[in-house]
Amino acid sequence: MSNKRTLFLMATLLVLIAGYVAKPMWEPRLAGVRGPQMTDPALPGTNSVSKLEVARDADGLWFATFDYFYTGEPKFAFPQVELRRPEVSAVSAASAISSATTLAQRGAQKVRIEIHRPQLPESFTTTSVVARLHAGSQVLARQEVAQVIDWSDWQSWVLDQSVRGRPPEEVLNRAIGLIDVGDQSSLAEAKRLLERLILKDAKFDRGYIEMARISMKTNWGPEGLRQAEALLSSALQINPEGVDAKILLAYVHAHQGRYDSANAMLAAVSQSETRNLWLWATWGELLLMQGKVGEAKEKYLEAVKRPRTMDTYDRARVDAYAHLMAILEQRKEFAEMEELHKQRTQEYGPGSCSSVYYGRFVLQQRGDAQAAIELANRALGSECGTEVREVLGMAHYVSWAGNSGPAQIESLNQARVLLPAGPRTLHLLAASDRTLVAAKRLIESGESIDQRDNAKMTALAYALAQRDLAAAQRLLRLGARPEAKIGYDDMPAALIPVMRADVAGIRLMQQSGVDYAKLKFQDMTAFEFARQLGDKALVDALDPKARRL
Repeated sequence: MSNKRTLFLMATLLVLIAGYVAKPMWEPRLAGVRGPQMTDPALPGTNSVSKLEVARDADGLWFATFDYFYTGEPKFAFPQVELRRPEVSAVSAASAISSATTLAQRGAQKVRIEIHRPQLPESFTTTSVVARLHAGSQVLARQEVAQVIDWSDWQSWVLDQSVRGRPPEEVLNRAIGLIDVGDQSSLAEAKRLLERLILKDAKFDRGYIEMARISMKTNWGPEGLRQAEALLSSALQINPEGVDAKILLAYVHAHQGRYDSANAMLAAVSQSETRNLWLWATWGELLLMQGKVGEAKEKYLEAVKRPRTMDTYDRARVDAYAHLMAILEQRKEFAEMEELHKQRTQEYGPGSCSSVYYGRFVLQQRGDAQAAIELANRALGSECGTEVREVLGMAHYVSWAGNSGPAQIESLNQARVLLPAGPRTLHLLAASDRTLVAAKRLIESGESIDQRDNAKMTALAYALAQRDLAAAQRLLRLGARPEAKIGYDDMPAALIPVMRADVAGIRLMQQSGVDYAKLKFQDMTAFEFARQLGDKALVDALDPKARRL
């Protein structure tokens, strides 16, 4: 074994020696240089760098263009660019130079080298650019010119690099996708992308439309609406026939209470052949704001009758389905509601959230726990994870409440894993008469109707906070106490409708026996709180002589 090992080491050493001996032949080839550069005598003259010019191109990239003369000595010289800033001698040369595999060529040459941003996290300024010809640590020739370059922070620069050279439509679609995600970081990145598009082309009208969406998503309220209106006005100045801008502007006007203007704008746009389903969803919302529920239903139906667009407009279809379900449930049109559930589940697939929503429907309206379980199971692993667990947990509780023997125990065990018993679970189960049976059974088995969770909220408090008065009424029938203390300040649950100026909720509490003239929190009655708010309707609602509806 030792002889074999010795022979192996000797062979390896011979290979290394042979490679070193052949270095003059293989090294220049790897560097892209022909053999003669290594053997030709040096050219007469002196290594030099001249005519350095620094300029920025249309995409915002900085380039250095310069001439150099290279005699061929010493071997393996490189043309490079270096940045300088006042407070230091040089800035991270390795990140601000051309590729080190580009060897200088003999004779007179001209090169154009991109100036890369040094990898520093913060924004900074460089004041000059140096072009040089060097071999290792030896500088053969150099030229320096004054050129101020303001470098943005690293994150912004990387974003700029990702935008440059890409078609505007590609960048726009990326921004739209980020806006649709809608979280803080996505909106911030989308805004930076759109700003760069508009700075590059001030007439890119679609950029202003998407900026208007960001204004509303990040600053919802009168100010954000005004900002969105101004941006949409800019888009329409560029393209007066812009349908998407008009639809979004109608949405803004609707939320500013300018109903006639919004309606006229949508009616005009409806004469076009637009694919934008937000036309119908926005129109439905406008009509709902005015209490025209039947007309709103028709507009929402128009949105779901049209084919899917498979792009950002498809979000309007999802919005229309959600509003239609709420309208049909309010009007107790359950047969039509189920047909709509079937249609949506077929369109979006059995593994989508639509399957979970349908499962909740069959559970709450028909009490069919097994069907709900089968539907919800199809969406396991989807983005609706919380919703899936809720529906499955509720269904297993209902199954437990209606079974006996081993099947009952198995259902309870699964329910406990998916949806542990507590105030939120009791509130969910009180959402319909079909599931209320499970809430009753939980209370009979020892769960307190007024138990508090870690947020110190009861089931009734959750129902009142969400203005879910039907569930609140069912919980009251199960024995929930309106005066039960909630929150870290131990406020009576019955004060939630007062804090939210929810007159219907106040009426429900009064019907359950709450006397707001006597109910106090922090030495203040509900009347005093309402007077401080200056809300006459709220004061009238709290009047003990008010009519109990």
